[in-house]
Amino acid sequence: MGAGFNIFYAPKNILLGGFGGLSTIISDLLALVGINIPMSIIYLLLNVVLYIFAVKILGKTFAIYAIIGILSYSLALEFCTFPAVSDDSLLCSIYGGFATGLGVGVIIRCGATTGGGDMLGCVINHKNPKISVGWVTIVVNCIVICISLIIYGLNLSLYSIIGIFIAGRTSDLIIEGPKSVKAFYIISPKSDEISQKLLTELHRGVTTLEANGMYSHRHTQMILCLVSSFQISKLKQIVYDIDSSAFLFSVSVKEAMGKGFHKLEKHKSILIHKKQKQNMATNVSENTFTTTPTDKSQIEKTNQKVDGEE
Repeated sequence: MGAGFNIFYAPKNILLGGFGGLSTIISDLLALVGINIPMSIIYLLLNVVLYIFAVKILGKTFAIYAIIGILSYSLALEFCTFPAVSDDSLLCSIYGGFATGLGVGVIIRCGATTGGGDMLGCVINHKNPKISVGWVTIVVNCIVICISLIIYGLNLSLYSIIGIFIAGRTSDLIIEGPKSVKAFYIISPKSDEISQKLLTELHRGVTTLEANGMYSHRHTQMILCLVSSFQISKLKQIVYDIDSSAFLFSVSVKEAMGKGFHKLEKHKSILIHKKQKQNMATNVSENTFTTTPTDKSQIEKTNQKVDGEE
């Protein structure tokens, strides 16, 4: 992220989104009155104020991850300096967006943060769950862009919007990964034959759902099959060869995890507040119950029976 800013954004005065852009604006305004403070220092100072509130609200684990992210990003902004590679502002906004978005995606995928709008969003979301982190980030970016319109003019603001958009899309791709698949629903009286072909030729799992046609009042089975983008044409060909009058439609699936797709991984959450943990413990204690000796013997018999069946 630091290298992307220094190589592409800084030489053309293109703004980052969130606190990074706000830090650049403050640094430039201070420079006008003869006060030269690096953008990295201002970014660090802005996050220190927010960090104090975040630690109290989001807990110690979040504090550790956040301080590592904030400090390392501030250091990268200061020391990862490279010469500009292009004089074209459009190219700089595009490739700067890719570079910073790649960094943001890796950071969030690892469960960390570099502070700024993300950390502010976590704090606000914790206080009011109806307000998502994404919406807070959008609002912060809009404020930065509006200020940049006044200071830098329309052209640079438009380039900044391009960079912010590309960074957001790139980070989404890194966070989600290349896991997009298509879910096909197929309705045909030859559902058994189609299912067998999909199992043997595509090597994909097939699920049948009970369905009733409200127009024909006939009971039928609907096939559900998830395939990768490379297998879509093959699936259509299989269905057409067996039943050219079959009805099918597809929906996009962002993630498919489990057998045949990506491995299901444990999600590491670091944004659990102490009060949430206490509430979880309270809920568990409220749901506990005492057992009499008779109940215990009955439970032991049931467990033995289940173990024997397994």
